[in-house]
Amino acid sequence: MIIIIGAGSHGLSLAYHLIKKGYTKNDIALVEWKRIGYGSSSRNASRYRYHFNSKENVEYALEAIKYLKKQAKELEYNTMLMRTGYLWLIDGEQEYKLFRKLDSFWRSYNIGGKFIDCEKYSYLKFDGNCYLAPQDGAFHHDYILYSYYYSIKDKVSIIYDKAVSLISSRNRVEGVKLSSGKELQGDKIVITAGAWSNEIMSSIGLNVPIFPEKKEIYITEPLRYFIEPLIINSKLQIYFSQTLKGEIIGGIEDKREYKFEEFTISINTIIKFLKTIKNLVKGIDGIGILRGWSGYYEMTPDSSHVMGYSDDWPEGLFIDAGYSGHGMMFAPYSGKIMADLIADSYKSKFIDIFSPSRFNMNRLINETLVI
Repeated sequence: MIIIIGAGSHGLSLAYHLIKKGYTKNDIALVEWKRIGYGSSSRNASRYRYHFNSKENVEYALEAIKYLKKQAKELEYNTMLMRTGYLWLIDGEQEYKLFRKLDSFWRSYNIGGKFIDCEKYSYLKFDGNCYLAPQDGAFHHDYILYSYYYSIKDKVSIIYDKAVSLISSRNRVEGVKLSSGKELQGDKIVITAGAWSNEIMSSIGLNVPIFPEKKEIYITEPLRYFIEPLIINSKLQIYFSQTLKGEIIGGIEDKREYKFEEFTISINTIIKFLKTIKNLVKGIDGIGILRGWSGYYEMTPDSSHVMGYSDDWPEGLFIDAGYSGHGMMFAPYSGKIMADLIADSYKSKFIDIFSPSRFNMNRLINETLVI
């Protein structure tokens, strides 16, 4: 029995890909504490990008987005996959030099962008240079999430209960203890519990450095559609774009301690977001916030995900978590890689690159371009 803990996009993608390999309801148990997509999978801004500053994440993104586009054609619902671009507002000479260096690096992977005078974007109140990465884009996370769910819901055993501890003996996993008091037996356990993953791992004395960082996203009332790219200003620590309906969607940095908090939104941060977009975009002075939500970035020390296993773990224990703000776009490909590993013992090169062992072996990934 394969037990998957966490029914977000990564757990559902894994189950979907295992079923494609012939696994059945008797082979897979999916344990979910709250509801489908309760964590980050239903609390994100639905964007994809190739443009990271580490070669490891760029190379992963190249493969993952190619697979995302393939899955968009196969999945039951229209994922609304669109190429809209990312537009960085470059603030000062130091950031300009950084993007010159990044552009050269990205061109080595054939994903170079272009420097543009920001005056081209007549709706912006920003003088200076912009950097456009036209290859990046958007999708609708719910349609990916629920395409997977409706494809697998009758083909796996879904258990709504909280996994409180793992069960292991003689250096092998044997199952999961649930909050109801029941024990679920299985010889392979995969942790896809996002920000909660280390809580589960720590139940048998293991530590995977994945930490919850609360983030908030806001949506304004709709306007005419005129902002196509995702706009990022690193100095002001804000990002925003528009939905096809015309709502401005985005967030602004409100640095917090790594900890679990209630899923609420802050009136002070809403005001900060509104003031900042009004200072950057023309003609939106009277706009108001329609709604907002909060969720977690599941952060790691190098802002990169953790997948696979460690040789010093009990046999049969795997993880796929810690995506540090870019997990939704990677979910289809990660599910495939993990299914290949678990079902076929096929080890992608990325299993070694993003292995949990890297934290103890001083092989951290230098990823600093977190949005």
